[in-house]
Amino acid sequence: MFGSYRYGSELLNVTYDPDRTEQYASYGWDDEGTPAERAWLIRDGLLERPLGSALSAARSGMQGVANARACSWNRPPIDRMANLNIEPGDTSFDDMVASVERGVLMDTNLSWSIDDSRNKFQFGCETGRLIENGELKGIVKNPNYRGISATFWRSLKAVGDRSTFSVMGTPFCGKGEPSQVIRVGHASPACLFGNVDVFGGA
Repeated sequence: MFGSYRYGSELLNVTYDPDRTEQYASYGWDDEGTPAERAWLIRDGLLERPLGSALSAARSGMQGVANARACSWNRPPIDRMANLNIEPGDTSFDDMVASVERGVLMDTNLSWSIDDSRNKFQFGCETGRLIENGELKGIVKNPNYRGISATFWRSLKAVGDRSTFSVMGTPFCGKGEPSQVIRVGHASPACLFGNVDVFGGA
């Protein structure tokens, strides 16, 4: 699927970038000693390469990245996410809002649920703003949205410019057996999606 699978619309560009100094998961080398360098994972919506450390790259025969990470001295390094970022586009926030006939501006993630295949998902937000005829209206409390990952990303209609770009992440990403908790960084501009199943809210 790498090199040919359309994961998102042509506007979707995702990078692995552990050398951004301001993000949670920034480092110069992974825990196997591989130098960390920025790499494109999804470009123009096409899935280009996987997250996989030197061992995974040797097993698969595909080029990997420096993402073998351990949470402590008594845990083995395993393939983990680091800083995964959506690259900014060229649409202003005001232009995105102006293009929406009816929608919800989601803000502040509150809850999340996704299946083991990372396919079907449901996310809830703390607040939102109703958008009607290109204008921001009243507050929406606890709005939710759900979908199927590839369908969702293929519905990406606009990507915000650098002025909308925010650095985020979590210090509590758990994986492995025995369990390892590690920091993960995400940065993203504002994004506009079409035909998303939005529900709940008040």
